[in-house]
Amino acid sequence: MSRKRIDFEINLTKMKWCPKLISEIPEVMSRCFERETPLKLIQPLVGTDHVKEWPLNEDKDIPEFFHAPTMMREWIAEKLIKIKIPDGYMPKDFVPKKVKILAKGARVAKFYGEDTCSTRTVECSLKLFDCNHFYLKQTLPGSGASPTWTIFEGRWRATDRGLRLEFLLRYSWQLSRKPDIQFAVEACRPELCCSLAWDGETERQLNGNLPAIVGTDDLFWVELVREGDTTGVAKIRWNEDCPVQPSWRRKDDALEEDETGDAGNNDPSSSSYEQRNGA
Repeated sequence: MSRKRIDFEINLTKMKWCPKLISEIPEVMSRCFERETPLKLIQPLVGTDHVKEWPLNEDKDIPEFFHAPTMMREWIAEKLIKIKIPDGYMPKDFVPKKVKILAKGARVAKFYGEDTCSTRTVECSLKLFDCNHFYLKQTLPGSGASPTWTIFEGRWRATDRGLRLEFLLRYSWQLSRKPDIQFAVEACRPELCCSLAWDGETERQLNGNLPAIVGTDDLFWVELVREGDTTGVAKIRWNEDCPVQPSWRRKDDALEEDETGDAGNNDPSSSSYEQRNGA
């Protein structure tokens, strides 16, 4: 993919949110990339409706931009804030669908499913990593010349009944004959979390809701089946002949502390993270 830069977008229309202060904008980026982001590092800030641009230098510029009329048709009109991603925030030689943004650890499990979202068939692939990040790929087969992929990245933790997913980033990608295409990483709204529950006691299948990428509903129902092995440094293989496969869930002290809320210094959802970042 040929590109000069990758932008980070805060889509105010999709998030149903508008910042009151300029200082709230770097807080969103801090949460999504899990690193403290000073305002001066991402300036200048620009608001846009895909047609016109508004510079966002002061707090008073935000409502002027947000309430300004747009030339876009109402059903596709949206307001978003575009930010140039600073150096070091994205992996080197990043390629969509091939390189993860947040996950740095070894893969511990992979799940796959094919379900219906609205009137479309969506293929889902969920990968879990031992750094407690996840990588969710949703594929729309037959979307024009090539499939369309939407990627979600975020944090996962084990629960008594299954998994809890906290969504941080999303981006879409489609192969095109034109190599120079627009590409951006988008913020997920802060409250976007989903729970998946085990179907039975064998940890072979997860059921629950995930964010919908087509249709008008926010979520859609999925049934994801675990694949039999992982790849990477910490390769794990399960005996498929064993009636009950061993649990892959981490049971070390760090995870136990995370369940009780004591180990959240680097978790954007924890109070200690909010205190450090002024949230």
